[in-house]
Amino acid sequence: MKTNFTVLIAGRENVGKSSIFNKLINRQKSIVDDFPGVTRDKIYGEAEWMGKTFTVIDTGGLLFNDADLIKKEVLKIVKDVIKDVDLVLFVVDATMGIVPEDREVFEFVRSNSSNFAVVANKVDTHEKANLVYEFYNLGVDHVFPTSAAHSYGLDDLLDFITEQIPSPKDKAEEEKITKVAILGRENVGKSSLFNALVKEERSIVTDIPGTTRDSIDTLVEIEGKKLLLIDTAGVKKRKNIKKKVEAYSIGRAFMNIKRGDMVILVLDCTMGVTEMDKKILGYAAANFKAVLIAANKWDLIPYEKRESMRTQFTEYIREEMKFASYAPLVFISAKEKKGLEKLIEVVFYVENQYNFRVKTGLLNKMFQQAVHEKAPFSKKGDVKVYYLSQVETAPPTFAVFVNKKEKLDVSYTRYLENSLRATFGFEGAPIRLKIKTKTKQEDK
Repeated sequence: MKTNFTVLIAGRENVGKSSIFNKLINRQKSIVDDFPGVTRDKIYGEAEWMGKTFTVIDTGGLLFNDADLIKKEVLKIVKDVIKDVDLVLFVVDATMGIVPEDREVFEFVRSNSSNFAVVANKVDTHEKANLVYEFYNLGVDHVFPTSAAHSYGLDDLLDFITEQIPSPKDKAEEEKITKVAILGRENVGKSSLFNALVKEERSIVTDIPGTTRDSIDTLVEIEGKKLLLIDTAGVKKRKNIKKKVEAYSIGRAFMNIKRGDMVILVLDCTMGVTEMDKKILGYAAANFKAVLIAANKWDLIPYEKRESMRTQFTEYIREEMKFASYAPLVFISAKEKKGLEKLIEVVFYVENQYNFRVKTGLLNKMFQQAVHEKAPFSKKGDVKVYYLSQVETAPPTFAVFVNKKEKLDVSYTRYLENSLRATFGFEGAPIRLKIKTKTKQEDK
């Protein structure tokens, strides 16, 4: 299988670029030597991993403001090729930390490529793995600790590269279709909402509880965007289960929370919130799914009381479901098909929030302001928070680098989450914080 996906290896001299190149293509093609400046031209090789192939380009060491004509020629070669590649691997020497030449190369890579990752080479022991955290200070999302000499970390690097190579299936399905599970207790109007959105009677709508025993998936296109809607069985307390088929339906309902990207929790606005409602929303939040709440049967509220009831019900929901205060609340009538345009608008908005990636500069500014306003504290001794980095989307996931993660108080992580929400929104999206211990090193 051939592919046009190309990976460029770049970095300053003598960081192990050619060694990485040879390991990726699994043969000795580039000359490897400890003497700086051995690789002067670009060298091509084919690599294969997990059934996917890609082209790797090795280049000479980059050095700026140098009078050496060969060094200038190397820089010209890299400038010519870098804008046409799919991924740049910026190789650094983990044992030396960030040196000024690294920063120069990084600025060059960042200004010429939108897709790059740091490969921290010469991590020859597990103890040296902590050395890589310093390189997150560059404002990058991906840093891979590796040792070309000992083949350490190359599997993770190859996985990262091949995950970005489109497969035939990916090309056929260019857009990612968000899966939306419609959940709630019995008889709150889930199937009515499902049918209203699908615009056909796919589910049996009746006032008899428990009609929908299994989930029904339907692909719909709304305003040019596709959604996979999942209608699920009503969920009831286990002590009320009398039939095995109902137990099966409940299991399917909670399974569909994991299967979906987003959960719409349907409530009956004429009734209060139950423990089962909290469990549904809590289970969705615990599995880091995007969430929103649809208060159904709004048509049953007298028109003259709706304004005051909207305020009261909103305050009531926020008080009862504090753990998911970020979930938007929309008032609808599935039966009369009212409020559905607003619901769809919120669904698309939450989808964007769930997949939102913060620009590194803005994230650094928010983090510095948050730490300035409230310094980290701990009952277990001195604690320091070095920086914050977004490592994933869907859900938005951030790595928090500290001196010792066991020292950081959980209330401070909540403070950081609240700061992220106050600055960037993330409405309807759970935020995952991964606390990581970083070994602080002096700047080289």
